[in-house]
Amino acid sequence: MHERKHVRFAVQRPVSFRGDLLSGEGTILNISRQGCAILSDTALETEAYLQLHLQLLDQEQPVHVDLAAVRWCTARKFGVEFIKMHHDVGERLKQFVELLESNA
Repeated sequence: MHERKHVRFAVQRPVSFRGDLLSGEGTILNISRQGCAILSDTALETEAYLQLHLQLLDQEQPVHVDLAAVRWCTARKFGVEFIKMHHDVGERLKQFVELLESNA
């Protein structure tokens, strides 16, 4: 098992996602600048590619990740790596993780 490059922080935030043949909703269980773990009733396969809408803060618009890859999955959980997003989305994600880090 390999070590993560970035520390993940426990959260419970809503997320919606869609791929070529599926769409669903779930809850983000932990997040870093490079990815997150999601709890969902939607079954996915490893190496699936998704678009994500993450609701990081209640009063802000969701963050849109253009491309994320599913790196692992179990019955109701899966982990994604963020691959492609607009620069300002990356900055919002970075600020959110820094906020979590400062409160840890």
